[in-house]
Amino acid sequence: MTSAARPGLPQESFPIKPMAGPATPLSELGAQCEDERARIRKNFEHGAGAKPTLLALCALADRSLQQVFKEVLRLHDSSKEGLSLLALGGYGRRMLFPFSDLDILFLFANEKTEEGFRPLISEFSRTMWDLGFRVSSAGRTIDECKRIEEDNAEFHLALLDRRFVDGDAALFEKLDQRILPPSERQARPFLFSQLHRLTKERLGRYGNTIFHLEPNVKEAPGGLRDYQAAFWLRQILGDRPDLRGSTAADEEMAGDAVEFQSSIRCLVHYSNGRNDNTLTYEMQEEAARRSLAVRDGIQRSAAEWMRLYFRHARTLNRQLLRYLDQKMAQPVSLRERLFSAARSVARQETPQPGAHFAIRGGQFEILDQPALADRSIIYSLFTEAARTGTALSRDAERIIQYVVSHPELPAINQNMSWETLKEILASDYPGMALRPMHRLGILMEILPEMRAIDSLVVRDFYHRYTVDEHSLRTIEHLQALAEPPDSRGIPFAPIWKMQDRRDLLVFALLLHDTGKGMPVENHVQGSLTALESATSRLGLAPEEEAEVRFLIERHLEMSATVQRRDIFDPATVSAFADSVGTLERLQRLCLLTYADIHAVNPEALTPWKAEMLWQLFVSAANHMSRSLDRDRLHASDESSLLDQIQSGAGGATKAEIERFLEGFPRRYMAVHSAAEIAGHFALYRKLGSAPLQTELRAERHGFLLTLLTADRPRLFSTIAGVLAAWGMNIIKADAFANSAGVVLDTFHFADLHRTLELNPSEIERFLKSLTDVLGGKAALEPLLQSRNLASRARPPKVAVATAISFDDAASAHSTLLEVVTHDRSGLLYEMGSALARLECNIEVALIDTEGEKAIDVFYLTAQGKKLDSRKQEVLQEVLQGTLG
Repeated sequence: MTSAARPGLPQESFPIKPMAGPATPLSELGAQCEDERARIRKNFEHGAGAKPTLLALCALADRSLQQVFKEVLRLHDSSKEGLSLLALGGYGRRMLFPFSDLDILFLFANEKTEEGFRPLISEFSRTMWDLGFRVSSAGRTIDECKRIEEDNAEFHLALLDRRFVDGDAALFEKLDQRILPPSERQARPFLFSQLHRLTKERLGRYGNTIFHLEPNVKEAPGGLRDYQAAFWLRQILGDRPDLRGSTAADEEMAGDAVEFQSSIRCLVHYSNGRNDNTLTYEMQEEAARRSLAVRDGIQRSAAEWMRLYFRHARTLNRQLLRYLDQKMAQPVSLRERLFSAARSVARQETPQPGAHFAIRGGQFEILDQPALADRSIIYSLFTEAARTGTALSRDAERIIQYVVSHPELPAINQNMSWETLKEILASDYPGMALRPMHRLGILMEILPEMRAIDSLVVRDFYHRYTVDEHSLRTIEHLQALAEPPDSRGIPFAPIWKMQDRRDLLVFALLLHDTGKGMPVENHVQGSLTALESATSRLGLAPEEEAEVRFLIERHLEMSATVQRRDIFDPATVSAFADSVGTLERLQRLCLLTYADIHAVNPEALTPWKAEMLWQLFVSAANHMSRSLDRDRLHASDESSLLDQIQSGAGGATKAEIERFLEGFPRRYMAVHSAAEIAGHFALYRKLGSAPLQTELRAERHGFLLTLLTADRPRLFSTIAGVLAAWGMNIIKADAFANSAGVVLDTFHFADLHRTLELNPSEIERFLKSLTDVLGGKAALEPLLQSRNLASRARPPKVAVATAISFDDAASAHSTLLEVVTHDRSGLLYEMGSALARLECNIEVALIDTEGEKAIDVFYLTAQGKKLDSRKQEVLQEVLQGTLG
């Protein structure tokens, strides 16, 4: 299986360049290798392509390997008979990147030969490392190579790239021509299934999308691993003619894609000085500045250059997916054929007479290619995909791509009506149609407004995906609510299932971020402009446009309310509900917000955010039904709650529980269950024996710290400082106080360095450190100093302008302070300390981060009242000086 042409890169013969003149002594070879590496790098940096760079690096490795091998044979007075040196993997394919491993197989004639060569191999490997080659080697006898190791599929896949470098040529020929071909043919089903599994797992780790903001150019979908896997799959499948199915233009595009991605990987390796394959923002800027792998003379911005990257990544990923869809040919008995036919009838896979497409093998296949010139037939296929949740096969997509892009096949009925599009958008599985429509360029024909966000990178370190990918994922997250994949979606599922105008919601999601690709200051205004043009062209009714306009115009409002306001304050709920207006709009806005946050990155929709979003929805719905909450908790009015707490409070009287609860904000009861409140009460009862009570509990996404003590100055900021000193990232914080002056603070935090997770004994030391600092036994500043210096030494990747604002109208009892600034270690401590110095009491703290942006909101009082204008001015000046 070594004769297959590599997909996207024509098979060529690259002979090893012989050493010129007498061999270089090993004492001089190291310097010679470094000089040659420097020359290759210089050529690359002066415009040499990736292909000659990789070949030159490979030739250098070959020559060095041959010379070292020859020298160690001489020193050990050995013959090369019985030992062959084979290049595997990327080295075997002659695609050796600057800091990649040198994959070598030592092939032995038998076990006795292996034992005899062991000292020589050890010296050979050490010498190659000394010369700067990262040797990754394996040793096998020729008999071991023909045995398929089921727990080591990666080795057998790498062996497909075998190439003779030096040693016993007859031994290699025996392996290559006589031993491996029959065993590899027999192992094809196993190798195919293992490669299929490994590839699916790899693609899944990257969300099955090419659209990452900082992609890994080797491992991510669309990277060079896709090319390598496609090459292996073609070899394993036997290089059947029916698998090719691509034109010369397709092969040229694939070749260009390999060269483009290889150039990027060379740049990243050289820039980082190691085997690092992440195309960071900085590398994107550098690649765009150099016009890397682009020969058209056009100077592009980083965002424009990344669109070229995604175009090439799409080419390689599509090529791979086509091979993944194939099945190994297996002998089928007559009985199996009859059973298969009966099963197809039962699944209604037999096409109706005159049908243009049908479901076969669980996917839509094209039956009548010429008929696809009529776009209405293609649109009906997408409508069926959205209705049934059935995917198009790769062949079906390839045929549609050919038809819609062929210059000699003019389209009939190309314009899609709003009624047709609405049918797709309103279905149970709109993403099953919109995703392939986007891949094939048809969605942008229907909605040219989306061209502005095609492969568009937004550099904020919060969004994981490009803007168009984000938009499609919002829709896929909604359709997944039919069967929620986890607990976060369960409350929202009934709202999705009962939506009678899903089309308006999905249409809004398609357009809600199109403004990010327009030269406007506020992307929402740009998206509304896109809506106007789309509405005019498609013919939406005025009332339909108004509903979509509302969703786009307000698509950030519910998220901002959850993140930046106390959603248990009746004034917040009232203002939000009044701005929405109707229950129908509230339902659609809630679903849009759920999907929008969920599609930012896999970690964006934390269980807490999902819970708070649902709480705001319920509170706003109740407000619309005129069922409003009160502000402060009066324990004597909560007999049912008192009973629940008393049942788990170990003999406490109701009077004790009432004293504990009296005066807490009502939101305290809303965000904590009766069992949690009973736990807090148990800590409260221990305050007599120790004035500070703490509890630390592991959660799914980090830890929860609960602390009870008497109120005191700087309490909140000091706790935040200890957490920062220990390298903890505060996700959410709440500060409550009852009428007796007992403070209950809760901090949800992530253990960024897994200190507490990997070292459970550190938990006790962490809690002691917290207790000592709060009790005055230890100073906080020394703990913070080293971490603050390290944090400030790292320059931010994204510039975040500091913004400080006050709001006296949002709450009946507090002044709201909102701070947006660059996130860093100790930030909350610094702000909390400034508030404490100015005698501002924190009633509620809402802490959130988006990438490198911190968004913190504090409900503040001074001597029980809102902050006056003078105090606000002083506080703004102090914070501005603190934050810079």
